Amino acid sequence: MFRPRQLLDGVPPRPTGVGVLRLLLVLCVTVPLLLLAAFSAYRLRQMEAEAELRLNRSLAIAHEHALRTLAINQTLLQHVRDIAPRAGPVGEQQRARLHLQLAELAGDQPQVHALWVQGADGSLIASSLPAPFPAPAVHAAGERARAHRDGYMGLHLSPPQPYSSDGRVFDMSMGRYDDTGAFAGVVALSMQPSYFARFHQTLAAEEPGVAVTVFREDGVVYSRWPPLPTAPERMSPQGEVLSRVLAGETEGFVRNVSSLDQRKRLIIFRKLGDYPVYIGVGRELGAVRAELRKEVAQLAAFGAVPVLGVLLTAWLAMRRTRESLVAADRLRQESEARREAEEALFQAQKMEALGRLTGGVAHDFNNALMVISGHAHMLRRKGPEALQRHLDAIGRAVESSTHLTRQLLAFSRRQALSPTTLRLQDSLPAMRDLIAPTLGSRIALSIEVDPATAPIHLDGAELELALINLAVNARDAMGGVGHFTLRAGPVEAPDGGSAAWVLLEAQDSGPGMPPEVAARAFEPFFTTKPAGKGTGLGLSQVYGLCQHAGGQVDILSAPGQGTTVRMRFPPTTQPQLPAATPVDQLPTVCRTVLLVEDNLEVAQVVQPTLEALGCTVTHASTAALALAALARGDAFDVLLSDVVMPGGMDGVALAMAVRERYPQVAVLLMTGYSEQIRAIADMGLPVLPKPFTPEALAQALARLDGAQGAGDSPPSSM
Repeated sequence: MFRPRQLLDGVPPRPTGVGVLRLLLVLCVTVPLLLLAAFSAYRLRQMEAEAELRLNRSLAIAHEHALRTLAINQTLLQHVRDIAPRAGPVGEQQRARLHLQLAELAGDQPQVHALWVQGADGSLIASSLPAPFPAPAVHAAGERARAHRDGYMGLHLSPPQPYSSDGRVFDMSMGRYDDTGAFAGVVALSMQPSYFARFHQTLAAEEPGVAVTVFREDGVVYSRWPPLPTAPERMSPQGEVLSRVLAGETEGFVRNVSSLDQRKRLIIFRKLGDYPVYIGVGRELGAVRAELRKEVAQLAAFGAVPVLGVLLTAWLAMRRTRESLVAADRLRQESEARREAEEALFQAQKMEALGRLTGGVAHDFNNALMVISGHAHMLRRKGPEALQRHLDAIGRAVESSTHLTRQLLAFSRRQALSPTTLRLQDSLPAMRDLIAPTLGSRIALSIEVDPATAPIHLDGAELELALINLAVNARDAMGGVGHFTLRAGPVEAPDGGSAAWVLLEAQDSGPGMPPEVAARAFEPFFTTKPAGKGTGLGLSQVYGLCQHAGGQVDILSAPGQGTTVRMRFPPTTQPQLPAATPVDQLPTVCRTVLLVEDNLEVAQVVQPTLEALGCTVTHASTAALALAALARGDAFDVLLSDVVMPGGMDGVALAMAVRERYPQVAVLLMTGYSEQIRAIADMGLPVLPKPFTPEALAQALARLDGAQGAGDSPPSSM
């Protein structure tokens, strides 16, 4: 009997024989098929769950549109009933005037086909349409009058009925009554179901395979998209949807065969407010399964090649020795390891590219912020007092943009936000110049802060963004005219603790919100603004801010009473960072500085800042020019260099060369690349992140003096 030799890597020999290899062939086919079947079952459940989520979204949109349409129609009917004559004969002039009024009302509403005013006998008194009226309209008028004369007191909805060549319409009608309460006639509104169908067509275009149906509580179908010419006009009472509606359910989820087109669907239905009308949204399970089949086919196509390769290898192994079989197995393992290594390399390269892109954008943005900040500091020293308020606003905007840059870098490097200790006594008044332009000149802004308000710990830029979002919502709600108040003060802790929390309120004088709207205000993407006017993310950002800070948020609002957003934050005992020292009060450094910066605009900001600190500055735009200046024998105390520069030598290489050739020259680097700071610091080189303030520059130079024992100015605290 043949005995295979041991492998060099210690893998023991496996049993040989045709039976084992045949089993391997069977497993090569059955295992992928079983895995594919298991994946298909799992993916089918997942896709059906996703379809249900999309159906809920589509239902919410269609439900809101239909409910709003019916509510507008009811309001129109009430207005028509108010302008219609109470009783008595109606003259021709009064009929003509009433016709003009009805035509004007109907012309403003695209869903309205016609408005009608009838007498107690069902005769048509006036309409938004010109006379003479077609026979179907006269017949429908009689049916409406008979329904209300027989005692129907509420809003009546008729089934769809043909109307001349304009297609089918259905009526919403109300009874008219004279001063004694006697029946005086009917007011009615005719609406084409195609109005719903057009909207549902647009909705279904975004969700292929979706069907939307509007039906009366007795099963009469008003509208259906996509249309089915052979579908019945009334839903089957034996169907699960209508049977549950007849049982009194106002909403539900059904998985069955539709009674309209006999196709198996996922169906969600919901009643339209208090109207006897329901809307249902469904999606064919066949469409979901078709997507699954396509996905499984692609997966099978990708998996067929390696499976066929393994089958071929096994077939060849049946004709070879055990050693050949083990070699093929090793080759497969190496291929798998190579594929995993390539996937890991691709992922690493993708993340590296994202980091480089983000870092490059942040670097250029930090250089721009450096120029803006530096010029603002110089204007603050030399400009008139009247500019100080505007310069302070520029400074806050630069600081906020710096926070934004850090958040951009956090996205690519998974860095957390940077909360700090804030005193609302200082922060809120400082935000006036940012919030007031958002509100506009016709909205009065008030900021009230209780002196006893405790400090809080959160990200200042996030707080600014939250207050701007609240200001935008208030401005839109008030129509650009009103009063907006920011109020902060202590409030009792929610858990009854001894330390008072901080309450920050944003109050407007707008029209307020009904309870059902206020209850959903913090939901992402929920908005009551017209399409294109709002994202529905402003209040969700406010909610996220409070959650991240360990706080709470709620809304107080009622129609006609304005809206108040109340944010509660726990107090903090962490100390607040000291305020920046004015430029004219910074310590004098008195050093000779070689400034190396390729960006001329940045150099034009840094050079006067150094001169204001008492330094003598020489500017070089490249590392080569800087080395040439040192080689000429020019005496310098400090080399201040940017890191990223054109040419064959960057700032780090320049710093290392200067340290080696001119050890008496102190080195300080500056960079706008956040990811470079730690690497440079690990090399033992001091680094200053851009953008920086004159105070930070003075402190960095002072630390260089302390490190080398030069100069009289002690290091300043950051």
